[in-house]
Amino acid sequence: MTRSPTRLPPVPALGRAVRLLVLLLGGLVLPATFAAATDATDDAAPAARPPTAVVFAGRIAGDETSTRLFFDFDRPVDFSHFMMASPERLVIDSPAVLFRFAEPELIEPRGLVAGIRYGAMARDRSRIVVTLAGPARAARFEVVELEPGAKFRLVVDLVPVTADEYGDLVSRQRAVLGVSGEVVTKGDRVRVPPKPEGRFTIVIDPGHGGIDGGAEGASGIKEKDLTLAVASKIATKVAAIGPFDVKMTREEDVFVSLQERVNFARRNHADLVISIHADSLRQKWVRGATVYTLSREASDELARELAQSENMSDQIAGLDSREQQDVVNDILADLTARETAKFSRAFSTTLVRTLAGDVPLIKNPQRSAAFVVLKAPEIPSVLVELGYLSNATDEKMMADPTWEEDISAQIAKAVRSFFEARLAE
Repeated sequence: MTRSPTRLPPVPALGRAVRLLVLLLGGLVLPATFAAATDATDDAAPAARPPTAVVFAGRIAGDETSTRLFFDFDRPVDFSHFMMASPERLVIDSPAVLFRFAEPELIEPRGLVAGIRYGAMARDRSRIVVTLAGPARAARFEVVELEPGAKFRLVVDLVPVTADEYGDLVSRQRAVLGVSGEVVTKGDRVRVPPKPEGRFTIVIDPGHGGIDGGAEGASGIKEKDLTLAVASKIATKVAAIGPFDVKMTREEDVFVSLQERVNFARRNHADLVISIHADSLRQKWVRGATVYTLSREASDELARELAQSENMSDQIAGLDSREQQDVVNDILADLTARETAKFSRAFSTTLVRTLAGDVPLIKNPQRSAAFVVLKAPEIPSVLVELGYLSNATDEKMMADPTWEEDISAQIAKAVRSFFEARLAE
């Protein structure tokens, strides 16, 4: 996985809004301790972080008539929740916590729960996204103290409702609070100075992160960890070989929305964006690096499926992505006018030529599709699939630190080659 981050009211006003919402919905949608969903992390003055609670146990029990979820943790935590549609989801927010389930098999989906994800949304926020098997509401959302000061439990009871009841619930929630779930990340409040003459800004975008783990290999390798490791090496190598100022959309295991990735590149006046991924495919025999650029129509069915999967990143993290529909179509005319698409394809060609012979490539390694993360109309952008975690050979290769160094060096070399003509000027 368009819009600018939704700004919620200041805390006092938010408290009044929550009390109004509780009156409207009978206390079934949000607890009185609802936390602001868009608190920003300011790089210049990071706030002190409180001790982090550990969620050490959880369980899902019940059936389609009533389903209970509980989560045990070791110190007080203020949880909030809201419902989302398309698909139906229960989103549970909290300050930063560590998820360390002793028996993760106990939170396998069942009953009214079709899926569950959990992880970091930002340095100071965590989230649990419960995908519902159908329209349902939280009849109970309560924290109870099991052992004084040492063990606490969040209890959530889900009961089914009609589609009309669910739609009405979400509509009334939205009317009071707007669209919840956006994330403001580093630099959003910082004014970026003009770039020095003769220097170029390269944005490296490690795919996924936090609650959005991306693909996972048979051996347990997670895409979000692999992309961060390789992106960090690329950033270091690019910064060392030319007049390049390198920025990363994330430098730790946190979630970054698709729109924020684009906004980050635009705020920093990027000259090139390289988004790093290592997805899984249904076709497990497919392997090798691939370089994707933006287009309205996918170059092939493989590219279409991959773009569709990647564009769901925000939905996985519990964001409302309705406004991203048809966003690629809206900007293609501008892309053509600015010739950005041409420069993206030029870098794609340079990168494939540089990788060839040193890094295994897929057949027809230059492809295109409607990736939202590539949509900045004025910035040449590519999405690099390092390989595919669905392929056993690729997974083994990508787990090798030597391979990480090699492909990082080749990508950095391609960046240098791409800018050589402008560097000469």
